[in-house]
Amino acid sequence: MKPQYRKVGSSEIIYDRDCPYMDIQYESGRMFISSAVFRLIGEPTAIRFHWNPTTCTLVIEPTSTGAPDSVPLIGYTYARHKSFFIGSLTLMHGIWTAIDWDKSLRYRIVAKYNVPNNIAIFELDGAVAFEIPRKGRPRKTKL
Repeated sequence: MKPQYRKVGSSEIIYDRDCPYMDIQYESGRMFISSAVFRLIGEPTAIRFHWNPTTCTLVIEPTSTGAPDSVPLIGYTYARHKSFFIGSLTLMHGIWTAIDWDKSLRYRIVAKYNVPNNIAIFELDGAVAFEIPRKGRPRKTKL
């Protein structure tokens, strides 16, 4: 059975900087991983993804930079904000093959932390879907 998601307006998608979450967007073929995820798993130098299509879970494991299948955490966004954008068409295709999601929406998943293994687990059946603003990010109004 394929997981369902809850569709909400973009104004409802507000998370504190201490909330570990991931955004997945098919159209751009990339994922955004919040800085809280990296603080949760100990600010690693590289990460490894484990995708399980049977349980629809994506696991992020901290690794060292030279480890097999590792993705080094480098770039402007990570250096400045400690959050990370990554593009992986293979992973996106695997996720959208296993899950019947709308390709025009963005999906946000909050991580669960497994203490003994020091991993962040994203259960995609708990994803929240929202529309992508076509004219950029909505601006906050000043009070």
